Amino acid sequence: MISILVCSVNPALLAKLRLNVGATVKTPFEILAFDNRKEKKGLARVYNQLAAEARFDILCFVHEDVIIHTTGWGESLEKLLANKEIGLVGISGAVYKSKYPAPWSACDQSLYRTHSIQHFSGRPQPVTININPASTQWAEVAVIDGVLMATRKSVLKEYAFDEKLLTGFHGYDMDYCLQVGQRYKLVVTYELLLEHLSSGNFNENWITASFKIHRKWRHALPKNIFNKNERLRLPDYTACASVLNQLLAIKGHEFTVIKYYVLLVFLFFKENKLRYTKTVLRYFFGIKDLTGFLNL
Repeated sequence: MISILVCSVNPALLAKLRLNVGATVKTPFEILAFDNRKEKKGLARVYNQLAAEARFDILCFVHEDVIIHTTGWGESLEKLLANKEIGLVGISGAVYKSKYPAPWSACDQSLYRTHSIQHFSGRPQPVTININPASTQWAEVAVIDGVLMATRKSVLKEYAFDEKLLTGFHGYDMDYCLQVGQRYKLVVTYELLLEHLSSGNFNENWITASFKIHRKWRHALPKNIFNKNERLRLPDYTACASVLNQLLAIKGHEFTVIKYYVLLVFLFFKENKLRYTKTVLRYFFGIKDLTGFLNL
């Protein structure tokens, strides 16, 4: 038996999700949806509230803009979470999370573990991604994506979503992974194919939440499933560059832009060289044509 918990802002998408779940879950279930169009509560708060109302032991937090293509996925989640070593199940994640405040996906795809269909803005067709190097039914990861997260009610009683730190719509998944991962395994299942109809929105609110989370968990990062004490240079570089790219898209972060540019130059010069120099100069000075100003 499974409780499916949804923070909704689109009644049409929610109605489609209800039909999709009813046709595919194949186990006793309930759907608890909170209409967040007016109150605009933080997602961590909504999820804690819905979990407190849930009747069943298995809790599945899911976005409303998804289509689940696997029949019988509810029973699959129940079997996985019957393993008391496992505390959280998702459909996408990575085996490494750097210490830099970048998305989990800011690493080489060889570190991904996923079974999903993803829509991207600007691309006419979705992309099917199946990264399962060991050809297993599930894989342990360091972090999972929040599009779908399943856990037991007992785990949530130990580790609630941090609604005091995270008052908006971003970061709840990364923070929750790092909480649960203190005691339990996080895994990606390959027995549930999910189609996500939108891509992530890495706006200023996302950046703010990400910096909060990484300050909170700086003692626990980086996290490496294969070797807990090993840092991976290339994923760290990719994550650091990702942070700088996100900052450069938004004005008002001058000090932090300098910090991450300096990190790239001094810590990752071999990988980066002076790659972002022109973009950083444009960020500060609005120089559109750098010909004759800087010959790089």
